[in-house]
Amino acid sequence: MWSAGEVMAESEAASASLAAAGPRQAEKALQELLARLPLGRWVPLDAVCVGSAGLSLPGAAEFLRDRLSPLARAEKVIIVSDGLLALAAAGVDEGVAVICGTGSVAVGSYRDRTTQGGGWGYLLGDEGGGYWVVREAIRVLLRRRESRQPLGDLGARLLADAGAADLAELHRRYYAQPHLPRGWAAHARVVLSAADPAVAGILAAAGEAVASLAAGVIGELGAPVALPVVLAGGLSDSASFVAAVRRAVARTLPGAELRVLADAPVAGAVRLARRAAEP
Repeated sequence: MWSAGEVMAESEAASASLAAAGPRQAEKALQELLARLPLGRWVPLDAVCVGSAGLSLPGAAEFLRDRLSPLARAEKVIIVSDGLLALAAAGVDEGVAVICGTGSVAVGSYRDRTTQGGGWGYLLGDEGGGYWVVREAIRVLLRRRESRQPLGDLGARLLADAGAADLAELHRRYYAQPHLPRGWAAHARVVLSAADPAVAGILAAAGEAVASLAAGVIGELGAPVALPVVLAGGLSDSASFVAAVRRAVARTLPGAELRVLADAPVAGAVRLARRAAEP
């Protein structure tokens, strides 16, 4: 909650995305989130803004709107994709945000249009995201085993971080837990910081994937290639990842400024809600 330039209250809960959590868990998470806020004397709020993943799922936006509309003044509930929050948090009205966490997705805004690229999920896409990074690292290690090469620093660090005794165990666990992409993506930083020649190739491919996502969105928007690109998500904390993305964006989108999001994306929700509340 935000009022007159001050944060009045904060609350955290599990995901309330209908696509990610399902109806029952999303309902529970939203109720817990709201119960922890001192809403009583503030309702009706001037405006409410929500950034959510999975809004392409039928009924997802309506699910949120139905539960939040009673808290706000008429027509003052704004529901946008979580990617657009990254743009707003960076102070960008027209640009492309690429979010690289467990997966990867790009969302762009130009003039009166918005569009999305990627975000297909770890089974079909999400190139350049954390799960993808770890999967590529495991592939490298499997190829090394086949050719009887040492697993190197990449193998040593990834096995240790995953708590696996050897590559065979890591391989078995990977297939036993395909429904836990976030758990595997948690090892991405270890992969990217390994002193191993294979990491440069993984980084280069990740950077190209991010630049390609941004370029695709810019093309769909019919926007100039120099549109600002905002990089957000957990992998943006990795200096080597940011450097790889910066190089790829410079090649693919000449003149485009790459900004790494410094504020939490929720700051974008505050900015959009404040704009909606203005007379």
